[in-house]
Amino acid sequence: MRLYLIRHAESYGNIKGKIISTTDFELTEKGVVQSQRIGQKICSELKDAPISAYCSSLARARQTLIEILRCIGQENIEITETDFLREMDLGLLEGMTWEERRLKYPEVDLDKKLSLLQAPCGETYQDVKNRCKMFAEKYLEKEADEKNIIIVSHGITLRILTNCLLNRPDEDINFLNWMENTALTELNLEKESHTYQLVRLNDYSHLRELQTIGYEKWGLFATRDYWSK
Repeated sequence: MRLYLIRHAESYGNIKGKIISTTDFELTEKGVVQSQRIGQKICSELKDAPISAYCSSLARARQTLIEILRCIGQENIEITETDFLREMDLGLLEGMTWEERRLKYPEVDLDKKLSLLQAPCGETYQDVKNRCKMFAEKYLEKEADEKNIIIVSHGITLRILTNCLLNRPDEDINFLNWMENTALTELNLEKESHTYQLVRLNDYSHLRELQTIGYEKWGLFATRDYWSK
């Protein structure tokens, strides 16, 4: 079984310069094109392959998945939307600028201390990890070995889901960079050991001119190579 973990494309929430988690935004025109790019990237692998498709119940994830499936000629397959894959509820941080967050809640570090995160009046890291585990138990463990699974979710949730599926220690997630819009992380399930192996991590090479401006500065923060650990 192969898992294609994909962050949603650019939404109108991404271009506001504010912290957005559970507020529902649709894709921008650029986001639609980004979705088509990742669909084109994986088309040759999945065009006629057996597929299951999952996404967060938020519009930006669903729209991204619909565009991907259209690009690979699998637009008629059933999509399972689930709250298990929604973005972490960041509570009082919602709608703040990143500078406002730094000044008002300096102890909250969404980058390097995610494993310790408790959003004010929102979810904790453990809350989202539990959601990810429930998603795996309810859906992934029931999928056939030959299936290819497309999962479209969000920046924080996908970092936690990746770390969880790889059965890595919680603190390892603090060295897992933010995933770019429509970045692809691929995992293979080994039949004998029944463990996931990392094949691709945060691959956004398909974006080229559609890459988020400044991503290299704020997105690639890790001081240790996650892959090698």
